[in-house]
Amino acid sequence: MRALFWLWVGFLLVCLVTDTVSYWVVRSRLGESLELALDAALVGGIEEGDLIWGKQLTREDRAGVWAREIFQKNMKGSLEGKLSFSFELKQEADQIWTEGRAKAELPYLLGALVGKGSREIVINKKMAYQGLYK
Repeated sequence: MRALFWLWVGFLLVCLVTDTVSYWVVRSRLGESLELALDAALVGGIEEGDLIWGKQLTREDRAGVWAREIFQKNMKGSLEGKLSFSFELKQEADQIWTEGRAKAELPYLLGALVGKGSREIVINKKMAYQGLYK
């Protein structure tokens, strides 16, 4: 009887450790992918013609496509169909702000035992870029 008790406690501890590690790994990967996507949006949205004339204008439609594409490439293979991504770009004079929000549904083992099988991870990032350097 004691052996079954300790096996059950051991199983619960293994589930807890596995869930905790997977949560922090996915959270870290989600944050890194979001940061890379925001940087790629800035680069991908710039028009070559505008740079020739000395203007820095980032097109929001192109930037959004680049950001989504890079985010999906970085998160490919993990949590397929359980990811969402939103992107916003703001421009004023020489400054550009990009904001991104990534959300993922992460299944976890202990939740399956209790009846709730997934946990939501949400990451928000805001990055500001300066257009002119003196």
